[in-house]
Amino acid sequence: MISLRLPAGTPASLKAAVDAGADAVYTGLASATNARSFPGLNLSADELAEGVAYAHARGCEVYVASNIHPQLNVDACLGAVDAASEAGADAVIVSDVAVLEYAAARHPNLRRHLSCIATATSAAAINLYRDHFGIECAVLPRVTSVADIAEIRAETDVEIEVFVFGVL
Repeated sequence: MISLRLPAGTPASLKAAVDAGADAVYTGLASATNARSFPGLNLSADELAEGVAYAHARGCEVYVASNIHPQLNVDACLGAVDAASEAGADAVIVSDVAVLEYAAARHPNLRRHLSCIATATSAAAINLYRDHFGIECAVLPRVTSVADIAEIRAETDVEIEVFVFGVL
């Protein structure tokens, strides 16, 4: 299955992506817990809840990234997972195993996607994350070749997401 998943760092960009036909949008919270944590490019918890309602009413899913390597900011990353669940998000995008374990234990109905930041570059690694943390999707690193993507796809039942990028 091919789906269009777009970044949404503001309420306006979330609405624009949904209205343009995105199948899913991914965003972060203003708690500096995601790789796109730039001023003005993250949602508050209230904006997330409003965005989820807007997207869901139009058949679009919402994923919340808590995908930094948290080091000393673990509680903020766990809080982002809690906020995603409370807002009714469809999934969290996570890179750290402690955050993955927390999400699986505290919010078992919240789908877990493995961030490209986790750098899982083989089906064996992806299957390990599936078996231990229940991931349903793995976002492959941008350096993954088309041949490698095909090989990974043949060796796992986990959904695979691939970045498509370039000059527009």
